[in-house]
Order: sequence, then C-alpha cells, then structure tokens
Amino acid sequence: MRQNRKFDVSALDNKRNRRMIKKLGWPGLVLIIVIAGITYLFSGTENDGEEYTLGVFHEVTVDQFIDGDTTRFNFNGSSESFRYLIIDTPEVRTNSGRPEPYAVEASERVRELLTEADTVEVEFDVGPLTDDYDRYLAYIYADGKMVNEILVREGLAEVRYVHPPNMSHLERLEEAEAAAQEENAGMWAE
Repeated sequence: MRQNRKFDVSALDNKRNRRMIKKLGWPGLVLIIVIAGITYLFSGTENDGEEYTLGVFHEVTVDQFIDGDTTRFNFNGSSESFRYLIIDTPEVRTNSGRPEPYAVEASERVRELLTEADTVEVEFDVGPLTDDYDRYLAYIYADGKMVNEILVREGLAEVRYVHPPNMSHLERLEEAEAAAQEENAGMWAE
C-alpha cells in the first residue's frame, strides 16, 4: 500500500539554492552580493525623481549658519548641510585665522536674508543632489528671492564651481555677476 507523502516545496527550494551556490562557488556568490550592494547604493541617490528636481521647491528652516555659501537646514526630518549651487563666497575660516575680504559681510548677509524671511526654500537642479562632502547642492530662496543671485549681485559671491548638469541658473547668475562687476559692487570695488 502506498503512503501519501506531502511534497515539501521549501525543502526543494533549499536544495536548489544549495546546488546553485555550489555551481557558482564563493567567487560567484561574492559577485552577486557586490552587484546587489551597488544596485542598492545607486537606487536612490540620483536626482531622477520628480520629488528632487528643478522647479520643485522644498520648504526648510535654518538650523545653523556656517558661512556665506553653506548653511545647515532642517530638511526631511534632520539637520543637513547645503552648499549653494554655482557660487563661492570668501572664506571665513582660513589658515591665517583671519577671514578673507568680504567673507564676514557675505555670512552676515545670508543670516539677514534667511532670518528675516517668512519662508525659506531650496531648489535642486537636474544633476547630483550632493557633493563629495555629502552636502546637498541647491539654490536657496528667501521669500521667493534667490539668495545665490542676491549674493552675486551684491558682489559678496562670485560665479564658480559650475559642474554640469547642475547649471540651470548659470546664465542668470552670470548676468548678476556682470552687473556687480560693472558697478564695482562688493569684492569688485577697486
């Protein structure tokens, strides 16, 4: 008389998995793990989603003022460092211990613009969201006015660190810089 045996699918799957691992060997298994890890790392870091793209503004609050082109904002539930796109302000902290000319003025202007604003927002560009120091790269707005542009227009920053494709507002900032140079504003004064 035949006995009814239940077919155990999980046991078969485990046998198949063991056979596959034996066929692949340890180098093959390591390769699969590396590919899975790389896929995981790059699955959410590119600026390819509608959520983080040009023309989409994200409201933030100031957590800490760093200098004229870097501020820490409360963003997505945590304090994050933001580097202002396409501009560079003189350095407050230098090896000599003395700030570069217009560094303090640039920092104070950022503090004034962001402190007095009812709404502070950030706008990402079409390229990478962060730089090599894990700072978010963005255009910063105080009550709808681009802080990056204001600093350049007042001669407290210059157009610099242009890294395609994050250059959607480059022409606008170059025009502001040309106007500041023409009027000898800020660092362009002679």
